[in-house]
Amino acid sequence: MSAKKSQIFCWQFPGQCSFSEKIAGRLKNKSKYNFAARVALLALALTAAFALNTIAIAQAPPGSLWYNGDWNYVNGLANERNTLVSQAAVYDDFNVTAPLGWHVTAVFSDNIFLPFVPTITGADWEIRTGISEGNAGTLIASGTTNSPLVTPTGRGGFGYQEYMVEVTSLSVFLPMLPSGQHYWLNVTPVGNGTGRSWNSTTSGLHAVGSPPGNDQNAFFNSTFFGAFFTSTSNEGQPYDYSNGVIGTVVPEPPPWAMMAMGVVVLLGVQQLRRRKKA
Repeated sequence: MSAKKSQIFCWQFPGQCSFSEKIAGRLKNKSKYNFAARVALLALALTAAFALNTIAIAQAPPGSLWYNGDWNYVNGLANERNTLVSQAAVYDDFNVTAPLGWHVTAVFSDNIFLPFVPTITGADWEIRTGISEGNAGTLIASGTTNSPLVTPTGRGGFGYQEYMVEVTSLSVFLPMLPSGQHYWLNVTPVGNGTGRSWNSTTSGLHAVGSPPGNDQNAFFNSTFFGAFFTSTSNEGQPYDYSNGVIGTVVPEPPPWAMMAMGVVVLLGVQQLRRRKKA
């Protein structure tokens, strides 16, 4: 696979991408699988990355109902609007595990940015169900904010820095879906016409909820790169991505409330019987 595939984070194979190509984001006739010739360089890069990031911390914010896990320093996939790329979005799946559903108050994604300190002017977000190959599924909730919460995660290296881009002040109810069905989340940083942004890959370290960054069921949609809700595996990126949902679990009624409800129903039935007899 070759051609215009700079949606992949070039830092994984630094020898394949010149600085101008990293910036412009247009790779021509370069395979992203030329791994054997660069395995030693990649190993050094990964080692250096971990050495540079000893202060990185677990990054599931308080109230997280689902967090797919920390960046694993493997790669990233284009997740951006109005940067040097007009539009690209990564969707990864999650499950509502509470029988009465979730009340979602915030959503977020972890993204690797170039330049080191990005200019983020907003964020788009979507929650969908039923995504499959070439199928956008059903849009459940979406929006755009001009004031996302942008927080450094403490992970980064080689001129790249990872930030959590969070959309707050939401009020979205998500019911529990039947077994085998999933929700998909995307949170896309919006830029100012410059720079780049890649959604961080994860292996599930410090994950919360289900799935814990281990099912490789993500999709990529980009008008710029000519991809319409295709599996990230088709983009050479068979990974999970660092996204998350914050909110509260809708509580089940306590036993006494159920008993009280039963009494009310019983009294109502008795009243109806009396009226019929009268």
